[in-house]
Amino acid sequence: MHSTQDVRARVAEAESRVARLERGGSQVATGFLVGPALLLTAGHAVRLALGASGVGPVAGMVAVFPSHHDAGRAAAQDAVRIPLTELLDSSPPSPDDPVPRGMQTAEDGLDFALVRLAGHPPGLVEPNGLLRPRGYYKPFEEDYAFGSGPLSLFHYPLRLLLDYSKTEKVLRSGESRVRYRGANTLDGSSGGPLVTEDGSVVAMHHGHRDGMNQGIPTSLIVSRILAGPHAELLRDALDRPLPPARAREGSGVTRRSGGAETPGDGARAIGAAMSALLGSRPPGATVLGPDGQPFRVTNARQVAECFRTADPRAVPGIDPVVEAARAMDAASGDGALTAAVLAAALIGEAADQRSRGSGSRELLRESGEALDLARAALADLAAPCSRPDAVARGATADPEVAEAVSAAALLAGPYGVLICERGATRAIEGPTVRQGLRVPAGHAFPYAADAPGTDAWTRRIRLVEPYVLLLDSVTGDGEAFRRLRGRLGAEGSPLLVLTTADDCDPRGGLLRALCDPADGPVPTVVRVPAGWQGHQRLRSLALLTGATALTENSGLLPGTAWFDVLGRVGLAVVSASETVLVGGDHDPRMLDRWIASAGALLELADSDDERSALEEQVAWLTSRAVHLTVGAETEAAIAARTESAERAAHTAQAALRSGTVPGGGLALLRARAALSDGAGGTGTHVVRTALAAPFRALASTAGLTPDDVERWCAAGDPDALDRDPSNDLLADRPEDAAEIVLLALDTAKAALTGFLTGS
Repeated sequence: MHSTQDVRARVAEAESRVARLERGGSQVATGFLVGPALLLTAGHAVRLALGASGVGPVAGMVAVFPSHHDAGRAAAQDAVRIPLTELLDSSPPSPDDPVPRGMQTAEDGLDFALVRLAGHPPGLVEPNGLLRPRGYYKPFEEDYAFGSGPLSLFHYPLRLLLDYSKTEKVLRSGESRVRYRGANTLDGSSGGPLVTEDGSVVAMHHGHRDGMNQGIPTSLIVSRILAGPHAELLRDALDRPLPPARAREGSGVTRRSGGAETPGDGARAIGAAMSALLGSRPPGATVLGPDGQPFRVTNARQVAECFRTADPRAVPGIDPVVEAARAMDAASGDGALTAAVLAAALIGEAADQRSRGSGSRELLRESGEALDLARAALADLAAPCSRPDAVARGATADPEVAEAVSAAALLAGPYGVLICERGATRAIEGPTVRQGLRVPAGHAFPYAADAPGTDAWTRRIRLVEPYVLLLDSVTGDGEAFRRLRGRLGAEGSPLLVLTTADDCDPRGGLLRALCDPADGPVPTVVRVPAGWQGHQRLRSLALLTGATALTENSGLLPGTAWFDVLGRVGLAVVSASETVLVGGDHDPRMLDRWIASAGALLELADSDDERSALEEQVAWLTSRAVHLTVGAETEAAIAARTESAERAAHTAQAALRSGTVPGGGLALLRARAALSDGAGGTGTHVVRTALAAPFRALASTAGLTPDDVERWCAAGDPDALDRDPSNDLLADRPEDAAEIVLLALDTAKAALTGFLTGS
């Protein structure tokens, strides 16, 4: 019985290694990587003649690989296209094979083609922005016992996206063919790999006959190639270790017992690497990657990049920890290390309990209840924050940055806009105040956000001086907007679309025209809730940006609109949940009149809905952004210092919103005291162990001895140790924003839930 993680690992491998083969723009077959820049496909796909070789048979053929491991992305836009340069070895079909008429055949034909590519495809981009090496399949050399289990066929049946089919009734047909049902194959499927549940390629699909599919065992194909002129190429690929794949003994992934790595081992390995960065001043540590090699890292993203190169079947438990770090960075801008350490500890302990016989469902229920209790206890620890400087010091080791960010956060307030940008001087300049607005709506099409400035890790899109287009659910042929988009593309200017289009058809009408990847880079689209009386928010945005809102009442026809309907802002930052706009081409006098008018109408409002809508409009029109410009000695130092300032800004504003809790991992340790030791089952034990993990990681930085650490962790009430001399070592610890710590706990809980449910 194989887990959902195993199935996903096989699919991820196939996305990396299986290609759609085209000739003259038309699909002809499927192929798969079997070595560096080596591809195996069906022989009839290249229309083989007897003894064919060289450039001729593959002239004009291209292997098309997906560039992203993200099913939502447009395959045509994001494909990696690599020409086939040479047919190295081949065998024609046999007379009984289901191949096109007129092809030359041979009695001992195996219908394969080994071809050389112009180069090995680059790494696959994961949804979190990291690169995973593609590697290649190592075809099974031994005689496989077909019928011992189902096989998975990965192929491109005349479509852009990879198809995954599970076979049924697999049986050997003679000595040289295997037949099977259950795979929905079409023209274009030939050349797809048949993969076992353990990830081994044991056959290659090449046709359909008499109601059954048919393939060629790879043991026969490998034997034929190894007896030919290019045997050395394939033998080298078969013998070479895949980079990097399985962790070695004594490497960064430590096994608790003999045998293959467990999910707990992978989670603990990346958890140890994340822990090394907690509290490091200045930030940075040398950690061991999944292959045991040392890496110098400074943040959670770099740790994730090291570990995401590992084979998820060989080193399981890594992916949910990486996703916890990414999700935390994307949601809050800080706390990724804490979330990752918590997630790793939860998954490691849960994996151990599951190996001892505990059921996933029971673990999920008990740990969920314990985490809810810990969260409530953590929330009770929060104290109001009037000065965010203590929190800012915990987010950055640079005192000048902490001081400047603290002052800017107080000026912006808990919900205002605070922007930190790279400067051109060596100093920190500001804070300055400009027009700015935080819109509670994120990108509508994150997979199509290809604009320059996109952060692939956080999915945050930064647009400098974008044009702004405001739409409601207007429909039309969109031809004028296609021309407009082409004009902006030629100018090199980004386009931000703010729309109230209904969710039921987000690509209908003009949005369909605007978001067609065939027309070039896709604009960033944000779906703004319509609000009271439909177009009120679009009218506010029009006043702030200078754009004309295209609504059914605007009087503008979609086919005649041009540059005069566009507005502009100085900066737009779009994330999954919000959009920040800074500056704008607005008329100050008209804006002042609208603000005065809305204030007067507010006094006359006779319903709560109207009053709430007018209050929101006044808040939007009067909102301001506080701006800090961060400088340093070198470009590299400016980038690092700006990132540090952004992290401190997120934390400082979070502290103003939610209050603070004791730092240094003590808040989680005190929340742990709400869970009784020895009661509540294995799920409670999992949570108690995990809640102490951040404190254990930070304690060594504070200078606590191992005995002190164990004494603190074992205390039923850590407050009882407040008079202990060792506490002086933590006297100057920074405070943490309660919102950040609570979100880290929630993110770790989501990672554990995904791990236990296989989602």
